[in-house]
Amino acid sequence: MKPAILVACPMLPALLAAQPSTDRIGIEKDYARINAEAEKASKVPLRPAAEFTARSGMPNLFAKLSRGEPVTIAYYGGSITAGPGWRTATLAWFRRNFPGAGITEHNASLGGSGSLVGVFRADHDLVAAKPDAVFIEFSLNDVADTRDRPDEVSGALEGIVRKLRKSKPETDICLAYTLHSSAVDLINGGKFSASVSLHEQVAEHYGIPTVHMGMAAAALAKDDKLVFTGPKSRGDLDDRGRIIFTNDGTHPTETGHRLNGEAAIRGLEKLRAHTKSRSHPLPNALSPIPWEKAKTVPVEGNASFQGDWKKLTAANGPSCRRFGKRFYQWFPHLYRTTESGASVTVRFRGTHIGLKGMEGPDSGVASIRVDGGPPVKQVLFTVYSNAWVYVGAPLPAMPMGDHTATWTLTGETPPKEKMLAVKKTDNDLRDHPEKYRENSLSVGQIIVLGDLLDASGNPMP
Repeated sequence: MKPAILVACPMLPALLAAQPSTDRIGIEKDYARINAEAEKASKVPLRPAAEFTARSGMPNLFAKLSRGEPVTIAYYGGSITAGPGWRTATLAWFRRNFPGAGITEHNASLGGSGSLVGVFRADHDLVAAKPDAVFIEFSLNDVADTRDRPDEVSGALEGIVRKLRKSKPETDICLAYTLHSSAVDLINGGKFSASVSLHEQVAEHYGIPTVHMGMAAAALAKDDKLVFTGPKSRGDLDDRGRIIFTNDGTHPTETGHRLNGEAAIRGLEKLRAHTKSRSHPLPNALSPIPWEKAKTVPVEGNASFQGDWKKLTAANGPSCRRFGKRFYQWFPHLYRTTESGASVTVRFRGTHIGLKGMEGPDSGVASIRVDGGPPVKQVLFTVYSNAWVYVGAPLPAMPMGDHTATWTLTGETPPKEKMLAVKKTDNDLRDHPEKYRENSLSVGQIIVLGDLLDASGNPMP
């Protein structure tokens, strides 16, 4: 199938080639190492560490709860929030302490996502639920982007806040921070990490309370009662009786999750004292880019395809179901190619563009070219690609104007077995080589901060 949906616009120089980490996107995703390197290289001024800062609190949430009114509490973060852990602990606390209120949970978290992903999916996944309160946890997944594109991370987080407050001004928001290994010594030295410090700038500007769930764990590490990373063991204890906080350097053990939950609840106990409803004024934005206008649109009808692409829908059965049951929630249809040289082009007026698709065992290598500039490679396969994952982050910021971005599948094969060995899942490739044989590129949606352009260079609806 060869869709032929054509649009056009003038071209302007892009900044893509100047982005230092673009040619590394997806190559390893060894988060412990990447976070440590990013923390050392970051130029964000570090702020004083504190487990909890109340600011304007969450008065509207607690006012409704104290009156026994129904509320919707949303959680918006990465994998540490998506699964059982501090989210389930705090939700249980709400229900235990306010049994008369009807509490609805809206878990809109997505593993591997940070602010630069969250702002583009917020309208559909978060804002549409009209939550009364939102807990946002993106600081850990923002670590590397804070090094490379701090202004964009800050703007994206601010965009999420402004989307929520413009949709429902009384919405209470709290930022929750999780711990990564390279931040342990920083916290014990009295400083937040760079990504948390960046989040604090936004929180301070909008009067948003914050809780750092890892400070108690860091203190235990300082006292030699906790190790950040260790092998799986009974009771999450090492051979010296110390708590093992993570098994993989990122995701907490059951005990690590418990420590996070206890810290979050300590913050809630302080916030519950304030139950007088109040409005949340919307100050001028910190970022000159209007991030609250970030949006997601279908690729069908909005891009130009060249080469052999197949359109997959739920009706395609097994060829589609391999992507997982959530595929149907994310994409009405997915365009996929395994042909070297096949490409997809998007033209837009604005500052940011990107594609959303599925990446997994048969993902290959894409070459990205913006406005006729030099191509930049993006390895679509990652150390987590033994399973299919939903992806979609924007390319680095471009000057405001009309741009053309093209993604082309190359004929290269990533070093899949070597990459999977990082997470010790390379046996899956040897046991099921057919899953990894092809090299593909897929796209279902476009993320854009600006407007897509039609064939005449006019903004599309």
